[in-house]
Amino acid sequence: MKFEQLFYFKEAVKYSSISVSYSILKLEKELGVELLKRTNSGVTPTNMGELVLQSTEEILRSMNDITEMAKEMRHSGEVHISCIPCLCDWIIPRALKNLKEKAADIILSVTTSESRLITHNVSSGISEFGILISYEGLERNTDIKYTPLFQDEYLLYVGRNSPYWDRESITYKELITQPYIAYRDEFRSYNGGLTDIFGTNKSPNIIFRTDDLCSIKSLITQNDYVAFFPRHMSQNDYFVQSGQIRRLSVSDKKLTFEVGYIESKKYKTPKIDKIVLEVIKDTVKEIIDKSCISIR
Repeated sequence: MKFEQLFYFKEAVKYSSISVSYSILKLEKELGVELLKRTNSGVTPTNMGELVLQSTEEILRSMNDITEMAKEMRHSGEVHISCIPCLCDWIIPRALKNLKEKAADIILSVTTSESRLITHNVSSGISEFGILISYEGLERNTDIKYTPLFQDEYLLYVGRNSPYWDRESITYKELITQPYIAYRDEFRSYNGGLTDIFGTNKSPNIIFRTDDLCSIKSLITQNDYVAFFPRHMSQNDYFVQSGQIRRLSVSDKKLTFEVGYIESKKYKTPKIDKIVLEVIKDTVKEIIDKSCISIR
């Protein structure tokens, strides 16, 4: 009996393939039993076939575990994480540098998304862990573990064409009269962040939606549009540093929020994933200590 025979058998069952390869026929002959029932519409496993299929899946899982153990021993492999966009721009570049110094053979694959989708990605095993904005109901998800990292707050971005360019702050009543650019489902779905703070019934005067943060900032510099961005996670923003955009606080609204990371309780965390998570946590702490950011 060869491994490839078991693999072909598993694939034939998975796709109900009518065409049964010579390898499977040879496997049946070696075992002296019929593993598949053949019909014009496809194949289904016999009782013995079901037992062989279970054992085959265990063998394939063991082979995968061996591969992962080998990668962990040499600190190599690819780690998939989900992250909110602003933090990706703020933390990931420094984390990559620190990761290269600690484990040069680890590839970091980052998907940016909104907080609820990040929770889904981690809960379903698409991402090993995620960094998100804490939102109402997150603690009710029993599949994940949440750990806080730091607090941030939203500031309003305005350009030179805005009537509020020379102001240090703005009231919410003034804000809702301004042409606002919304990021993705902002003020439409409860995905953490602004929608959770303001609700869906108190949204600004939204005139445009996009999933491109750079486009939002560019439009603000060219028109009288406004949009919210985090204070700390956007502190190195090129448009702010170059003086093309000013950041205003909202004087009559508390716009603080918490950022943390989530891990799955359903899936075992590989060693290389733990290495990446520790590097990101250390990078966050390093930036927090330098910037005097509130942890909670």
